[in-house]
Amino acid sequence: MPAEDQLMTLASGEDLQAERRRGPDRRRHSWRTLTYCGLHGRGRRHQVRRHDSSYYLDRYDHGLVYTGLLVLLLSCVDAMLTLTLLDKGAYEANHLMAHLLSIGDKPFLVTKIAMTAAGVLFLLMHAHFRILRVTNGKRVLQLLAGIYGLLIAWELLLLGVIE
Repeated sequence: MPAEDQLMTLASGEDLQAERRRGPDRRRHSWRTLTYCGLHGRGRRHQVRRHDSSYYLDRYDHGLVYTGLLVLLLSCVDAMLTLTLLDKGAYEANHLMAHLLSIGDKPFLVTKIAMTAAGVLFLLMHAHFRILRVTNGKRVLQLLAGIYGLLIAWELLLLGVIE
């Protein structure tokens, strides 16, 4: 029987078997679905083994999101410390940021935070993708948090030396 005839037969209701299920529908969503499963993942398939492939997620690990927010917060602290150091006589070594600072503080702050936020979002989205066949986006985001921490420590040291 050709595929079109099979579709017509199914559409007209022929060859359909009677419903054999009994009891409540297990697929029905409840408050537990929204609360417990929403916070802890859904069932046994929550931890899927996908080590060898790159894949997107629609839900991110809380620790990874907090790492991204930490990087964004440290970037804001870095911007404020940079402005403080510039007021005390330091200069900006990054040519793009130096050009934006010559325009004013607001373009510098907006561009720095926007570029950092875009980078964090990109790394969050690609947390499980291989980068340069060496690491993944998750590790790069964690590395950035450490680098920003060291940068802020350096800026605080410079502030202590200048004053």
